Amino acid sequence: MGTALIEEQAKAYFATCAEWEDWEKFCSFYREDLQFDDVYLQLELDSLWKFKRFYNWLDTGFVKPSPEQPALILESLACNDSVAVASLRFTPFYWYGQLMDPEWGMDATIWLFFDEQQKIYRQIDWIEYDPEVMQNVINRIREKGVQKVPDWLDLSNPPTKSASE
Repeated sequence: MGTALIEEQAKAYFATCAEWEDWEKFCSFYREDLQFDDVYLQLELDSLWKFKRFYNWLDTGFVKPSPEQPALILESLACNDSVAVASLRFTPFYWYGQLMDPEWGMDATIWLFFDEQQKIYRQIDWIEYDPEVMQNVINRIREKGVQKVPDWLDLSNPPTKSASE
């Protein structure tokens, strides 16, 4: 594996994210045993199916204002032979009908760790969430502890082998 291969794979991954259209293609970048951390949400997930429940853009109310608008803009990308680190900015979007705009930021740094098959086995997100989201995280941690996943994230029933999740 080389730096050029990882850079190519990372660019393909972020291009797919920017299109925000092909869920199956997006998921194909990951291994089933993905380790995912969202630092600001204080969320750690240990499998692709849990990540899919968390990130599923098909069911989250995320809508781009127009189909041609990218969901994110990749500002910089640094790679070596197994890791890609991206700095990016999310563009305005609708979240369950409410416009989320860059007034509060929307910057992110994402670390992607690749295996020998160029699949992502670990991802660490630092996303600048709006103040309401951050207040909800603080409240959850104060009330239920840092290990408690958010109530809206149902991780109680893993998919069966025949499920198309």
